[in-house]
Amino acid sequence: MTPWPWPIVLNAEVIACAECEAYRDWVIVSTRDQVWLRCRAGHLQHEPRVDTAWFNRHSGPTDATHATFEDCLRHLGH
Repeated sequence: MTPWPWPIVLNAEVIACAECEAYRDWVIVSTRDQVWLRCRAGHLQHEPRVDTAWFNRHSGPTDATHATFEDCLRHLGH
C-alpha cells in the first residue's frame, strides 16, 4: 500500500471514485498482480489500467509492517 494524495491521470483522464467521485487522496493497494484504489471515504475499486510495475516505480520503500489491513490504513492516515 502507498498513499497517493494527488489525482491519478491515465490517458488524459482523471480517475475518480466510482461511488463518491473523489479524485485524489487515494491509498493504492497492490496485491496478487492487481492494483486497487481506495478513496478517503473507504470505497475500493480495481484499476486495470495501473499495473504492479507502475506501483513498484511510484511507491516508496516499506516503512512499517502491520498485522492487518486496517492497521496499515490507520498508519497511512486513512
